[in-house]
Amino acid sequence: MKFGEKTASEKVEEVKEFKIKHSLIILLAVIVGLLSFIGTVEIALNGSVGSAFMCRYAWGSVSKTMGIPIMSVLLVLLAYPFKFLFGGKISIRTLILLYMIGLVTSYYGIGHYETFACWPPGFSRTLLYTPDEVRPQVEAWWWMPPYEVVKLITTGGVATDWAAWSGSIVFWTLYMLVFYLLGSSLMLLFRRRWIDIEMIPVPYVKLTHEVIGIVAGEPRTKKAINWFIIGLLAGFLYEFQVFMTYLFPWWPDILAWRGTPVDSTSPQGCVCLFPTHILSKTLVRVPHYSKNILPYAIYYMIPLEILFSTWFFYFLMMILEQIAYYFGYYTGIFELGSGCRMYGGGGPERSYTMGPPFYWMPMIMIGGNIGLALMILYQSRSYLVETVRFAVRSGKASAEAKEPLTYRNIYLLLLFSIIFMLAFFFLAGLSIGTAIVSLTITGFTTIISSAYIMGLIGAGFHEVGVELGWPLMLVWPTPPDIATTYTSDWVMGHVFYCTGINHLTHGVNTGAYATLQTQAMGTLAKLRLKDVFIFTTIATIIALIVAHSTRVWIVNLLGTGRVPIWGGCAVNQWCWISIDVAYKQLPPIGTQLSAGLVGFIIIMALHLLRTRFVWWPLHPIGFIMSTAPAIAHMREWNCFFGAWIAKYLTLRIGGSKAYEEYGIPIAGGLMAGYVLSNLVAYIVGTIKFFVAF
Repeated sequence: MKFGEKTASEKVEEVKEFKIKHSLIILLAVIVGLLSFIGTVEIALNGSVGSAFMCRYAWGSVSKTMGIPIMSVLLVLLAYPFKFLFGGKISIRTLILLYMIGLVTSYYGIGHYETFACWPPGFSRTLLYTPDEVRPQVEAWWWMPPYEVVKLITTGGVATDWAAWSGSIVFWTLYMLVFYLLGSSLMLLFRRRWIDIEMIPVPYVKLTHEVIGIVAGEPRTKKAINWFIIGLLAGFLYEFQVFMTYLFPWWPDILAWRGTPVDSTSPQGCVCLFPTHILSKTLVRVPHYSKNILPYAIYYMIPLEILFSTWFFYFLMMILEQIAYYFGYYTGIFELGSGCRMYGGGGPERSYTMGPPFYWMPMIMIGGNIGLALMILYQSRSYLVETVRFAVRSGKASAEAKEPLTYRNIYLLLLFSIIFMLAFFFLAGLSIGTAIVSLTITGFTTIISSAYIMGLIGAGFHEVGVELGWPLMLVWPTPPDIATTYTSDWVMGHVFYCTGINHLTHGVNTGAYATLQTQAMGTLAKLRLKDVFIFTTIATIIALIVAHSTRVWIVNLLGTGRVPIWGGCAVNQWCWISIDVAYKQLPPIGTQLSAGLVGFIIIMALHLLRTRFVWWPLHPIGFIMSTAPAIAHMREWNCFFGAWIAKYLTLRIGGSKAYEEYGIPIAGGLMAGYVLSNLVAYIVGTIKFFVAF
């Protein structure tokens, strides 16, 4: 057989692929634009109501860790009543198209509330609080609207000056697009390796596919529907209790969501023990925990060895930190609250994540992040060599038959995305050094490691509060004097990294997550993957333009007094923490790199042990997730522990049959119940915006 010639089976398989007509792609993308407008208005109205309506419920994405695209599952569930208009049936492929519409809308057309609050209007608002001596320099940025125009959003009730805001809208749209293209091209390159060969689970996709089968009336087993309904009711009723607790003061707080004398619960379900709690007075690492029900469903889908490794390393670290305390480390740590112990608010020497003797955070976020990316590249070395060989040869190889693009075009897209990203960085005022660091670490390394973890376990692991931009310390080992060197290189470099990774929809990893999930779902549904990618790209561009324009419009209309957004601070502070103050919470970059090297060695050792010995129980990703910033911030260690117990017992008692027939449908139902609660909460929140009760 000649190179590039397809086998008979591959030709048959290709015939089975469902092609999305170009006219349908445009129609679907227009629907994404419409939903992006509606969703952006809704997120503003519910943000005005505040509390759980802002922080817990959404039609875009939720949580720093899981970032489930709510709209993608919601559209599938809402299609159920309408299927009876079509003779009681609706095709699985129709539901999958709805899923893709919802996913792009969730990630790019709506996003998380913090994404809504950041840009364009949030970042522009910092102009009002920037010191007078450096304000002229900030006003000179082409993406910053004039001072008098920005000032109008404080009171609202004004018509939008589109000419003045156009630069900001274009700038932040380009920012999201450059990372979308880089992330997408990398996911297209690794698609066959990760999805077809390694068959990483991509938990959201697997659970959503379960929901799609049940809504379409084609469940995998007859019993699946009953167990799915049980899970749906459990998830919805749990969230209904939380929702009513926030809505009415008289509602019985049976889940203690309003807090107790010794702890408090955030809208996201994080339980923080007060310093007066006996455990806070005793343990260096206070075992705060999460009450969220959703992580249990998602983490139930991931491999047992990762679940076990995560909670095992978490407890091992607790023990080691306690021993270190008795050897004289962490002096005065019990005077600090839990956040300062983790974030280094009292200095790195009093932080169990940032300081000696272990330096867990740099160990994981430098060594783990880079180590995992290199491990992925090393494991894929023969695969990557093969793709390069296909790219330089003439003709189309059989391995490319199902790919969205030929490998030659994928590499050309990757090259274009690199050039596009560097051009944007220079346009934003970054120096060559900062641009290279941002491309290699913020771009390649972070995207590859984050997307692989997201595909494997359904969770992100970045969070700026405990990471604070270590790559940029390679460029600035010590912070410059802001009064004299208030440059776009300094400010925008940190904004792109720190803000960009703080949430799944903040830009850096968003394109990789969206492409990985749509390609995984397209593979399951036997859609033509090229059409899936074209739709995702066109829809992303439309969603971004609509979302950014609508954010500007709604904030000008209602004002920041009614719609809470970020930016009530100087641009270098960017509201959650001053960039230069962040340096005081981190060890010197040399110490961080040394700890990173140790972390890299641990990751490599765990990987080699796991590949050499079948019985070895510890997975390197478990080590990363045990102190990963997002997991630590959301206090989800107990969710890994609980999911491990549930999955272990399921497999131990009923085997894989019980897991497929009972476990997955219940998990899918829990996710669906949570999604439905978000629909109800946003409708009530909208009513509450207009009619206070």
